[in-house]
Amino acid sequence: MRIVVGYIILASLLISCAGRKTNFTIKVESNGSAEELLYLVRLTLSGTLVVDSVLPKRSGKYILKGYTAMPDFYVIYKQPRQYINLVIKPGDDFSIIANDAAFSANYQVKGSKDCRLIEQMIHQQLRTMDMITEISEEYENSAGSPDFEITKKRIDSTYAKVVEDHRQFSIQLITENPGSLVSLMALYQQLGRRTTVFDYKRDFKYFAMVDSNLSALYPRSEAVIDLNHRIADLRNVLRLETGAKAPDMILPDSTGNEITLSSLEGHNVLLVFWASWSEESNSEMKAIAKLSGQLLQHNVECFFVSLDKTKESWKSAMESVKVQGIHVSDLQFWDSPVADLYMIEKLPLLYMLDQSGIILYKEFNASEIPSMLKEIRE
Repeated sequence: MRIVVGYIILASLLISCAGRKTNFTIKVESNGSAEELLYLVRLTLSGTLVVDSVLPKRSGKYILKGYTAMPDFYVIYKQPRQYINLVIKPGDDFSIIANDAAFSANYQVKGSKDCRLIEQMIHQQLRTMDMITEISEEYENSAGSPDFEITKKRIDSTYAKVVEDHRQFSIQLITENPGSLVSLMALYQQLGRRTTVFDYKRDFKYFAMVDSNLSALYPRSEAVIDLNHRIADLRNVLRLETGAKAPDMILPDSTGNEITLSSLEGHNVLLVFWASWSEESNSEMKAIAKLSGQLLQHNVECFFVSLDKTKESWKSAMESVKVQGIHVSDLQFWDSPVADLYMIEKLPLLYMLDQSGIILYKEFNASEIPSMLKEIRE
Protein backbone atom coordinates (compact mmCIF):
# COMPACT_ATOMS: atom_id res chain seq x y z
CA MET A 1 0.00 0.00 0.00
CA ARG A 2 2.82 2.37 0.88
CA ILE A 3 4.50 1.63 -2.50
CA VAL A 4 1.26 2.31 -4.38
CA VAL A 5 0.84 5.65 -2.61
CA GLY A 6 4.42 6.53 -3.55
CA TYR A 7 3.71 5.88 -7.23
CA ILE A 8 0.52 7.93 -7.04
CA ILE A 9 2.44 10.90 -5.56
CA LEU A 10 5.17 10.57 -8.20
CA ALA A 11 2.57 10.40 -10.98
CA SER A 12 0.83 13.50 -9.59
CA LEU A 13 4.11 15.39 -9.60
CA LEU A 14 4.82 14.40 -13.19
CA ILE A 15 1.33 15.48 -14.27
CA SER A 16 1.67 18.83 -12.50
CA CYS A 17 5.07 19.42 -14.08
CA ALA A 18 3.83 18.50 -17.54
CA GLY A 19 1.89 21.72 -17.91
CA ARG A 20 4.55 24.06 -16.58
CA LYS A 21 6.16 26.81 -18.63
CA THR A 22 9.47 25.76 -20.19
CA ASN A 23 11.88 27.36 -22.63
CA PHE A 24 14.96 25.14 -22.50
CA THR A 25 15.69 21.42 -22.76
CA ILE A 26 18.72 19.36 -21.84
CA LYS A 27 19.19 15.76 -22.98
CA VAL A 28 21.61 13.77 -20.86
CA GLU A 29 23.07 10.37 -21.66
CA SER A 30 25.00 8.95 -18.72
CA ASN A 31 27.04 5.88 -19.64
CA GLY A 32 26.88 3.12 -17.06
CA SER A 33 23.98 4.86 -15.38
CA ALA A 34 21.67 3.13 -12.96
CA GLU A 35 18.02 4.14 -12.84
CA GLU A 36 18.41 7.02 -10.42
CA LEU A 37 17.16 10.57 -10.35
CA LEU A 38 19.07 13.28 -12.16
CA TYR A 39 18.65 16.78 -10.74
CA LEU A 40 18.79 20.18 -12.42
CA VAL A 41 19.49 22.98 -9.95
CA ARG A 42 19.72 26.75 -10.42
CA LEU A 43 22.48 28.45 -8.47
CA THR A 44 21.78 31.68 -6.59
CA LEU A 45 23.86 33.81 -4.25
CA SER A 46 21.76 32.62 -1.33
CA GLY A 47 21.61 28.92 -2.20
CA THR A 48 20.17 26.52 -4.77
CA LEU A 49 16.77 25.90 -6.30
CA VAL A 50 15.75 22.55 -7.78
CA VAL A 51 14.32 23.17 -11.24
CA ASP A 52 13.75 19.60 -12.41
CA SER A 53 14.43 16.02 -11.38
CA VAL A 54 13.82 13.04 -13.67
CA LEU A 55 14.36 9.32 -14.05
CA PRO A 56 15.86 8.04 -17.31
CA LYS A 57 13.63 7.18 -20.28
CA ARG A 58 13.52 3.64 -21.65
CA SER A 59 16.35 4.65 -23.96
CA GLY A 60 18.45 5.39 -20.89
CA LYS A 61 18.51 9.12 -21.61
CA TYR A 62 17.34 11.86 -19.32
CA ILE A 63 15.37 14.88 -20.49
CA LEU A 64 15.49 17.91 -18.23
CA LYS A 65 13.38 21.00 -18.79
CA GLY A 66 12.91 24.39 -17.22
CA TYR A 67 12.30 28.07 -17.73
CA THR A 68 14.73 30.96 -17.43
CA ALA A 69 14.13 34.61 -18.21
CA MET A 70 17.83 35.26 -18.85
CA PRO A 71 21.13 33.37 -19.00
CA ASP A 72 21.84 31.90 -15.58
CA PHE A 73 24.01 29.40 -13.70
CA TYR A 74 22.86 25.81 -13.19
CA VAL A 75 24.26 22.40 -12.30
CA ILE A 76 23.06 18.88 -12.97
CA TYR A 77 23.95 16.09 -10.58
CA LYS A 78 23.11 12.65 -9.25
CA GLN A 79 25.34 12.76 -6.21
CA PRO A 80 26.01 16.21 -4.70
CA ARG A 81 29.77 15.89 -5.19
CA GLN A 82 29.42 14.76 -8.80
CA TYR A 83 28.01 17.63 -10.83
CA ILE A 84 28.32 19.44 -14.15
CA ASN A 85 28.28 23.24 -14.29
CA LEU A 86 26.08 24.87 -16.92
CA VAL A 87 25.09 28.28 -18.19
CA ILE A 88 21.59 28.04 -19.63
CA LYS A 89 19.91 30.63 -21.84
CA PRO A 90 16.28 30.97 -22.98
CA GLY A 91 15.69 28.70 -25.96
CA ASP A 92 18.62 26.38 -25.24
CA ASP A 93 18.30 22.80 -26.50
CA PHE A 94 21.52 20.87 -26.05
CA SER A 95 22.83 17.46 -25.07
CA ILE A 96 25.40 16.05 -22.66
CA ILE A 97 27.13 12.69 -22.78
CA ALA A 98 28.65 11.82 -19.41
CA ASN A 99 30.37 8.90 -17.77
CA ASP A 100 28.84 7.89 -14.46
CA ALA A 101 32.21 6.87 -13.06
CA ALA A 102 33.59 10.40 -13.50
CA PHE A 103 30.48 12.50 -13.93
CA SER A 104 32.09 15.88 -13.18
CA ALA A 105 35.21 15.37 -15.26
CA ASN A 106 34.38 13.05 -18.14
CA TYR A 107 31.59 14.60 -20.16
CA GLN A 108 30.92 16.27 -23.51
CA VAL A 109 28.44 19.00 -24.44
CA LYS A 110 26.88 19.47 -27.86
CA GLY A 111 24.69 22.39 -28.90
CA SER A 112 25.66 25.06 -26.33
CA LYS A 113 28.63 27.38 -26.80
CA ASP A 114 28.57 28.56 -23.17
CA CYS A 115 28.50 25.03 -21.78
CA ARG A 116 31.26 23.99 -24.18
CA LEU A 117 33.38 26.84 -22.79
CA ILE A 118 32.73 25.59 -19.26
CA GLU A 119 33.69 22.08 -20.34
CA GLN A 120 36.98 23.37 -21.77
CA MET A 121 37.67 25.39 -18.63
CA ILE A 122 36.92 22.47 -16.30
CA HIS A 123 39.10 20.09 -18.30
CA GLN A 124 41.95 22.61 -18.33
CA GLN A 125 41.52 23.09 -14.60
CA LEU A 126 41.69 19.34 -14.00
CA ARG A 127 44.89 19.09 -16.07
CA THR A 128 46.40 21.95 -14.10
CA MET A 129 45.42 20.38 -10.78
CA ASP A 130 46.97 17.06 -11.85
CA MET A 131 50.25 18.84 -12.58
CA ILE A 132 50.11 20.70 -9.26
CA THR A 133 49.55 17.36 -7.48
CA GLU A 134 52.62 15.88 -9.19
CA ILE A 135 54.67 18.92 -8.22
CA SER A 136 53.48 18.68 -4.61
CA GLU A 137 54.37 14.99 -4.42
CA GLU A 138 57.85 15.66 -5.79
CA TYR A 139 58.29 18.41 -3.22
CA GLU A 140 57.30 16.12 -0.35
CA ASN A 141 59.48 13.26 -1.59
CA SER A 142 62.55 15.47 -1.96
CA ALA A 143 62.21 17.17 1.43
CA GLY A 144 65.27 16.44 3.56
CA SER A 145 67.48 15.43 0.63
CA PRO A 146 71.01 16.96 0.41
CA ASP A 147 70.17 18.98 -2.72
CA PHE A 148 66.69 19.98 -1.54
CA GLU A 149 67.28 23.74 -1.98
CA ILE A 150 68.23 23.27 -5.64
CA THR A 151 65.25 20.98 -6.18
CA LYS A 152 62.95 23.42 -4.38
CA LYS A 153 63.93 26.29 -6.70
CA ARG A 154 63.18 24.15 -9.74
CA ILE A 155 59.87 22.97 -8.27
CA ASP A 156 58.86 26.54 -7.35
CA SER A 157 59.67 27.68 -10.89
CA THR A 158 57.68 24.81 -12.40
CA TYR A 159 54.71 25.51 -10.14
CA ALA A 160 54.72 29.21 -11.03
CA LYS A 161 54.74 28.36 -14.75
CA VAL A 162 51.87 25.87 -14.40
CA VAL A 163 49.73 28.45 -12.57
CA GLU A 164 50.63 31.19 -15.04
CA ASP A 165 49.83 28.94 -18.03
CA HIS A 166 46.38 28.33 -16.56
CA ARG A 167 45.95 32.05 -15.98
CA GLN A 168 46.86 32.77 -19.61
CA PHE A 169 44.37 30.15 -20.79
CA SER A 170 41.71 31.86 -18.66
CA ILE A 171 42.65 35.33 -19.90
CA GLN A 172 42.19 34.16 -23.47
CA LEU A 173 38.80 32.66 -22.61
CA ILE A 174 37.69 35.94 -21.02
CA THR A 175 38.98 38.26 -23.73
CA GLU A 176 37.38 36.15 -26.46
CA ASN A 177 34.06 35.83 -24.59
CA PRO A 178 33.63 38.94 -22.40
CA GLY A 179 29.84 38.89 -22.83
CA SER A 180 29.43 35.32 -21.59
CA LEU A 181 28.58 34.40 -18.01
CA VAL A 182 31.32 31.79 -18.32
CA SER A 183 33.82 34.66 -18.11
CA LEU A 184 32.41 35.41 -14.67
CA MET A 185 33.06 31.81 -13.65
CA ALA A 186 36.61 32.09 -15.00
CA LEU A 187 37.28 35.16 -12.84
CA TYR A 188 36.39 33.26 -9.66
CA GLN A 189 38.42 30.11 -10.37
CA GLN A 190 40.58 28.59 -7.65
CA LEU A 191 43.45 26.13 -7.88
CA GLY A 192 43.10 24.79 -4.37
CA ARG A 193 41.66 26.46 -1.30
CA ARG A 194 44.03 29.41 -1.19
CA THR A 195 45.18 29.87 -4.77
CA THR A 196 42.98 32.07 -6.92
CA VAL A 197 43.69 32.27 -10.63
CA PHE A 198 42.96 36.00 -10.77
CA ASP A 199 44.00 38.65 -8.27
CA TYR A 200 41.62 41.59 -7.84
CA LYS A 201 44.43 44.15 -7.82
CA ARG A 202 46.79 42.73 -10.44
CA ASP A 203 44.01 41.65 -12.80
CA PHE A 204 41.53 44.44 -12.21
CA LYS A 205 41.21 45.19 -15.93
CA TYR A 206 39.74 41.72 -16.56
CA PHE A 207 37.21 42.13 -13.75
CA ALA A 208 36.31 45.56 -15.15
CA MET A 209 36.03 44.17 -18.69
CA VAL A 210 33.64 41.40 -17.68
CA ASP A 211 31.68 43.76 -15.44
CA SER A 212 31.12 46.37 -18.16
CA ASN A 213 30.07 43.79 -20.75
CA LEU A 214 27.79 41.72 -18.53
CA SER A 215 26.22 44.75 -16.83
CA ALA A 216 25.19 46.07 -20.24
CA LEU A 217 23.79 42.71 -21.36
CA TYR A 218 22.24 41.36 -18.14
CA PRO A 219 21.62 44.25 -15.73
CA ARG A 220 19.05 42.22 -13.72
CA SER A 221 21.24 39.16 -13.22
CA GLU A 222 21.91 38.53 -9.53
CA ALA A 223 25.47 37.36 -10.17
CA VAL A 224 26.22 40.31 -12.45
CA ILE A 225 24.84 42.81 -9.92
CA ASP A 226 27.05 41.22 -7.25
CA LEU A 227 30.11 41.54 -9.50
CA ASN A 228 29.23 45.18 -10.20
CA HIS A 229 29.10 45.92 -6.46
CA ARG A 230 32.45 44.19 -5.95
CA ILE A 231 34.00 46.23 -8.75
CA ALA A 232 32.66 49.47 -7.26
CA ASP A 233 34.19 48.58 -3.88
CA LEU A 234 37.43 47.54 -5.53
CA ARG A 235 37.73 50.81 -7.44
CA ASN A 236 37.61 52.60 -4.07
CA VAL A 237 40.43 50.44 -2.76
CA LEU A 238 42.59 50.63 -5.89
CA ARG A 239 42.46 54.41 -6.07
CA LEU A 240 44.51 54.38 -2.86
CA GLU A 241 46.99 51.70 -3.89
CA THR A 242 50.64 52.37 -4.69
CA GLY A 243 50.95 53.54 -8.29
CA ALA A 244 47.66 55.44 -8.20
CA LYS A 245 47.40 59.22 -8.09
CA ALA A 246 46.48 60.38 -4.59
CA PRO A 247 42.95 61.83 -4.46
CA ASP A 248 43.08 65.60 -4.27
CA MET A 249 41.60 67.50 -1.36
CA ILE A 250 41.13 71.12 -0.33
CA LEU A 251 41.18 72.08 3.34
CA PRO A 252 41.76 75.26 5.37
CA ASP A 253 44.89 75.93 7.39
CA SER A 254 44.76 77.49 10.85
CA THR A 255 44.32 80.97 9.36
CA GLY A 256 41.44 79.91 7.11
CA ASN A 257 43.38 79.81 3.84
CA GLU A 258 42.28 76.85 1.73
CA ILE A 259 45.12 74.68 0.42
CA THR A 260 44.93 71.81 -2.07
CA LEU A 261 47.12 68.74 -1.94
CA SER A 262 47.71 69.06 -5.69
CA SER A 263 49.33 72.48 -5.15
CA LEU A 264 52.39 70.61 -3.87
CA GLU A 265 53.04 68.83 -7.17
CA GLY A 266 56.66 69.29 -8.14
CA HIS A 267 57.67 68.15 -4.64
CA ASN A 268 57.70 64.76 -3.03
CA VAL A 269 55.02 64.79 -0.34
CA LEU A 270 54.74 63.14 3.04
CA LEU A 271 50.97 63.04 3.62
CA VAL A 272 50.00 62.43 7.24
CA PHE A 273 46.52 62.00 8.71
CA TRP A 274 46.51 62.52 12.47
CA ALA A 275 44.61 64.11 15.37
CA SER A 276 45.49 65.77 18.67
CA TRP A 277 43.28 63.31 20.60
CA SER A 278 45.26 60.32 19.29
CA GLU A 279 48.29 59.47 21.44
CA GLU A 280 49.74 57.35 18.63
CA SER A 281 49.41 60.34 16.29
CA ASN A 282 51.24 62.69 18.62
CA SER A 283 54.05 60.20 19.10
CA GLU A 284 54.40 59.71 15.35
CA MET A 285 54.37 63.44 14.68
CA LYS A 286 57.25 63.95 17.12
CA ALA A 287 59.19 61.19 15.34
CA ILE A 288 58.57 62.92 12.00
CA ALA A 289 59.77 66.23 13.46
CA LYS A 290 63.18 64.62 14.10
CA LEU A 291 63.41 63.77 10.39
CA SER A 292 62.81 67.34 9.19
CA GLY A 293 66.37 67.80 7.93
CA GLN A 294 66.34 64.57 5.90
CA LEU A 295 62.92 65.37 4.44
CA LEU A 296 64.10 68.81 3.34
CA GLN A 297 67.22 67.36 1.71
CA HIS A 298 65.07 65.06 -0.43
CA ASN A 299 62.64 67.78 -1.56
CA VAL A 300 59.85 66.36 0.60
CA GLU A 301 57.03 68.67 1.66
CA CYS A 302 54.90 67.61 4.64
CA PHE A 303 51.11 67.88 4.39
CA PHE A 304 49.43 67.21 7.73
CA VAL A 305 45.66 66.61 7.79
CA SER A 306 44.11 66.64 11.25
CA LEU A 307 40.80 65.00 12.12
CA ASP A 308 40.34 67.26 15.10
CA LYS A 309 37.15 68.65 16.62
CA THR A 310 38.26 72.03 17.94
CA LYS A 311 40.73 74.61 16.68
CA GLU A 312 42.19 75.06 20.17
CA SER A 313 43.15 71.41 20.66
CA TRP A 314 44.51 71.23 17.11
CA LYS A 315 46.73 74.32 17.47
CA SER A 316 47.89 73.24 20.91
CA ALA A 317 48.97 69.86 19.52
CA MET A 318 50.79 71.50 16.58
CA GLU A 319 52.78 73.63 19.02
CA SER A 320 53.55 70.57 21.13
CA VAL A 321 54.85 68.30 18.37
CA LYS A 322 56.76 71.16 16.66
CA VAL A 323 56.79 69.60 13.20
CA GLN A 324 57.27 71.84 10.16
CA GLY A 325 54.96 71.63 7.16
CA ILE A 326 51.49 72.50 5.94
CA HIS A 327 48.80 71.88 8.55
CA VAL A 328 45.14 71.73 7.50
CA SER A 329 41.85 70.64 9.05
CA ASP A 330 38.14 71.21 8.54
CA LEU A 331 37.60 70.35 12.25
CA GLN A 332 34.84 67.86 11.39
CA PHE A 333 36.39 64.94 13.28
CA TRP A 334 35.43 61.59 11.65
CA ASP A 335 32.72 63.40 9.66
CA SER A 336 35.39 65.07 7.55
CA PRO A 337 35.01 64.13 3.86
CA VAL A 338 38.69 63.18 3.76
CA ALA A 339 38.01 60.28 6.16
CA ASP A 340 35.86 58.67 3.47
CA LEU A 341 38.04 59.88 0.60
CA TYR A 342 41.06 58.07 2.04
CA MET A 343 39.07 55.29 3.74
CA ILE A 344 40.67 56.14 7.09
CA GLU A 345 39.91 53.65 9.85
CA LYS A 346 42.67 54.46 12.31
CA LEU A 347 45.23 57.17 13.02
CA PRO A 348 47.91 58.00 12.24
CA LEU A 349 47.98 57.12 8.52
CA LEU A 350 50.98 57.98 6.34
CA TYR A 351 51.47 58.18 2.56
CA MET A 352 54.56 59.09 0.52
CA LEU A 353 53.80 60.72 -2.85
CA ASP A 354 56.15 61.47 -5.71
CA GLN A 355 56.42 64.81 -7.50
CA SER A 356 53.40 63.99 -9.68
CA GLY A 357 51.20 63.03 -6.72
CA ILE A 358 51.56 59.28 -7.34
CA ILE A 359 51.43 57.08 -4.24
CA LEU A 360 54.86 55.52 -3.67
CA TYR A 361 54.30 54.07 -0.19
CA LYS A 362 51.34 53.81 2.17
CA GLU A 363 50.51 52.76 5.72
CA PHE A 364 54.02 52.96 7.15
CA ASN A 365 55.51 54.61 10.24
CA ALA A 366 58.14 57.28 10.75
CA SER A 367 60.94 54.78 11.41
CA GLU A 368 60.63 53.56 7.79
CA ILE A 369 60.96 57.01 6.23
CA PRO A 370 64.82 57.18 6.06
CA SER A 371 65.02 54.04 3.91
CA MET A 372 62.24 55.37 1.65
CA LEU A 373 64.11 58.63 1.10
CA LYS A 374 66.98 56.70 -0.48
CA GLU A 375 64.61 55.36 -3.13
CA ILE A 376 62.71 58.50 -4.17
CA ARG A 377 63.79 61.00 -6.82
CA GLU A 378 64.72 64.37 -5.34
